[in-house]
Amino acid sequence: MLSISRVSLLLCVLIITVGCQKGSEPSSDKQTSSSTEPSTQKTSDDPTSSPTDTAKASEKETEKPKIPELPKSVKGNWVLMLPQREQMMPLYLYKIAPAETAKTDENKSAEKPAAQAVELLAKGPDVAPAKIVSSKATETTVEFDESLLNAGKEFLRLNFQGKLQLDQGVILGNISFNSENCTPAILLPTAETDFSKIKGPMPSPGAQELMQAMQSPDPYKQLNDFTIKMKSVPLIMDAYPALMAIALSQKKDKKTIEEIISRYLETANLWGTRQEANSLISVGSMLARSDTDSDLAVKYLDQADKLIKDGVTPLSGWKLEIALARARAGLKSDNPEQIQAAGKLLQDELKEHPHDRQLLTELVSYEKSHGSIDNAIDHLGVLAGSPLTGRERQLIAVSKQNPEAVKYEHPLDTLTTLWKEKNGSTDGLDEYLTKSFKRFLQSFVSKEAKEVDLTKGNRVSLIELFTGASCPPCVAADLATGVIEASFPHSKVIVLRYHQHIPAPDPLTNTDAEARFILYNHGGTPSTNLNGQPISGVAGGVEQVDSSYKQILEALIPTLSENTDVKIDLSAAAKDGKLELKANVTGTEKIKEPLRLVAVLAEDELQFQAPNGINVHDMIVRSMLSEPNGFPAVDGKLSLNKTLPLNDFKSRLTDYLSAFEERSGANFTGAPLTLEKLHLVVFVQGELSKDVFQVASVPVSGTIAYKAAKPEAKPKKEKPAAAPKPAVKTENSKEKAAKPEAKPEKKEK
Repeated sequence: MLSISRVSLLLCVLIITVGCQKGSEPSSDKQTSSSTEPSTQKTSDDPTSSPTDTAKASEKETEKPKIPELPKSVKGNWVLMLPQREQMMPLYLYKIAPAETAKTDENKSAEKPAAQAVELLAKGPDVAPAKIVSSKATETTVEFDESLLNAGKEFLRLNFQGKLQLDQGVILGNISFNSENCTPAILLPTAETDFSKIKGPMPSPGAQELMQAMQSPDPYKQLNDFTIKMKSVPLIMDAYPALMAIALSQKKDKKTIEEIISRYLETANLWGTRQEANSLISVGSMLARSDTDSDLAVKYLDQADKLIKDGVTPLSGWKLEIALARARAGLKSDNPEQIQAAGKLLQDELKEHPHDRQLLTELVSYEKSHGSIDNAIDHLGVLAGSPLTGRERQLIAVSKQNPEAVKYEHPLDTLTTLWKEKNGSTDGLDEYLTKSFKRFLQSFVSKEAKEVDLTKGNRVSLIELFTGASCPPCVAADLATGVIEASFPHSKVIVLRYHQHIPAPDPLTNTDAEARFILYNHGGTPSTNLNGQPISGVAGGVEQVDSSYKQILEALIPTLSENTDVKIDLSAAAKDGKLELKANVTGTEKIKEPLRLVAVLAEDELQFQAPNGINVHDMIVRSMLSEPNGFPAVDGKLSLNKTLPLNDFKSRLTDYLSAFEERSGANFTGAPLTLEKLHLVVFVQGELSKDVFQVASVPVSGTIAYKAAKPEAKPKKEKPAAAPKPAVKTENSKEKAAKPEAKPEKKEK
């Protein structure tokens, strides 16, 4: 009897094979019309017909399309399916020809010395273009590397490893992207050579059963049954970790745990040795976090290490995950030598991963109990001074709801406690957090950035980031641009940040920032522009800071060695309650388009606890000194000579926020409006191309002091309280006087 998983996969095979082949057969209507021609039809009354002919004719009438035989080799055409929770997405169509069966001509068989074993035939709709980088295949196995392309350049590397399952007719395997993760994937056979007849996303086998198991009153039993029955559906790799977590939380006995793990690893092996190694590391990590015997975790971690030594190419995160799991297991020990070894293992890994938050968290636990309080504070400064990951927020929430099941304290709470123990109060803690945040950014600066020759080129580059204080995916963009600022001086790169009310009201937003957002025609936050042109792929949580930083860096570095004739001389000083702002541009004669001079006042090192977790904000645009696209040239010259009262500058911001509060119902109490560390940033931008040709920045010198608000400013909002004018108009009639007095009451109400 076929298992549910085999039936599900065979149905998928039939969708790809029979369905597609059927579309290429001659139509049944044409066959019927030709069979009814009198000159060719033979009946039982025809003396020339025989019983055998009649039987054959009857068989033809009842003949149905044959179900294709299951492949006995990987040779042929295959569709790569990426399984997701509820559907399987067809990505690419390949032709596979193992080297030992490849033919050089019709009569000879020989190996293809230079040809790829895998040829990319077509891509699915809405899938990135790609090309095969390398490939190899045997009669039953296939592996290939594929570059996914954007504008002809690789932005993602896909690696597939799989093995033909003869009893199912599919190739089960796994995909890694940029060697950073590992997920099950399937190659399904097809006779097609393009995607015109291949159906789009199809239901993922086992999705409904898995959802029912997870939502059942007894998820342990239902998941256990699911893992036994559904060995060869991709979702099995989601089911086993969930089953393990429930078994550990319910404190199942060691024998039961090992039986589940044994089935887990046996099933993982169906999807490839790399998937098995990935599962071993996952198991070891889960056991190390639980209350089970630490030796059990070490047992499976040792097996993972053995697979790596035997030839499995490790993914980029494996080494750190194994080290963390071994350290957690060691810290549970009563043996002082094992505890010290665990601490050393963590400290060694910190040299390679200075900003890994799980590693820092484990080091805090070690230093608090077995090391130095100063070191614990040092690590907590980084954790508390930077945004939390999604996992950390989830652990904190679960810990508050069920402290017995999960114990996880907010890093800031832990730091505050230790700071008070050491210093007697929280004095100096805010300054320490700011320094720790800068240290956190500095830890991301890459070797490539450090090796840039800053003496080449005189062009200064401008990065404009459109972000939001409540925007979760803006975290990576905000921090990545902060790492850029830590990588290069202002004489080479200047960053400006324009806040938007996306997805929620933001007290750092102003009307000029909104207008600049519209000027670039951006659709959402985060959006990033380098020298006026957009950069994609800069978004995510704190986990994506490094990748976002590298994305910006790749586009930025070539611009740092460029030269330009454009020069900007500028000055900015505060005196007697006013800002004196001047700028003069030269060297624009060779530029063949109308130019604009854009002038910005930005505030640096602003302290504000944003909902998305960023507490230190640098170079926030507070005002633009003209329209969002800047000043036009006057008599062929771009220049600025402006005196701006400080109170006018500040009141423009406060009036905007007050109006927005009234409009939207937002509450901006405590909005950061000290406006002390101001910078004048001026840049030259093409009116048509939006290219930024040069940018310069200077801090505002002198004393920035705002006058106290005038007392008469308050009554403007209290007009309904004073009603002398209506009374004057109606002083000859008491009845007439009563009516106008009612109007202010309505307004006041």
